[in-house]
Amino acid sequence: MVLMGWVSCGDKYLAKYNNLLSTLGYSSMRSVQPALTGFAIAETPRRLWAINMLEFLLETQRPDRPLVFWAFSNGGCWVFEQLLPLLQYDSRYQPIKDALAGLIFDSAPCYMTPGTGSQALTAGLAFPLKQLLQALFLMIWVPINLVLDIPKRFWRRMVEETLAVPRLYLYSTDDHLCHAGELEALLETKRSQGLDITVKKWDHSAHCAHLRSHPKEYVAALQAFLAKVSKS
Repeated sequence: MVLMGWVSCGDKYLAKYNNLLSTLGYSSMRSVQPALTGFAIAETPRRLWAINMLEFLLETQRPDRPLVFWAFSNGGCWVFEQLLPLLQYDSRYQPIKDALAGLIFDSAPCYMTPGTGSQALTAGLAFPLKQLLQALFLMIWVPINLVLDIPKRFWRRMVEETLAVPRLYLYSTDDHLCHAGELEALLETKRSQGLDITVKKWDHSAHCAHLRSHPKEYVAALQAFLAKVSKS
């Protein structure tokens, strides 16, 4: 299991998921890219992050064990986005692609707008730093990205990717960063592409906090999915 955390996720928070997997009998590793990498205008920092992850897996992954990528929010999905061409076109990483048995998306992928982007970047910060960074984000990052079409390009890649492995999507209707309507439209596209989709949806649960809000249901959905892909 490879956990790809949300932007600026504290290690202790992602470690809770590693500990959960350990109690369920699964080994795992975790990775959190810095905010500057996640929100970089150029793709190069994210691509290098993905390459380093795959190189580490080549050294440590046993070929007889199924592999699952688990992305949290867009911080994890931005890494997933960069993994896609590497797995598809670089023969060096064919063993990783062959071992891939499933994908898990927690509060992801998010259809990003200027508002949700600024909120994600400044999550956990206090006034006045939070308001200052949000203003800088809107003045500098957003205009450049609108010209380069980065948010739409990311979403287009999420729509078009068709890795033929089962997926589990964990999300809520009132998540202020991951718009449920946009995500559900994406899920319909995935189903029309013939992909194996499992969904666990809650009416009330904060962004990347579904385990905390609904621990029994979350663990049950996770266990069922992992049991399924472990047999594939």
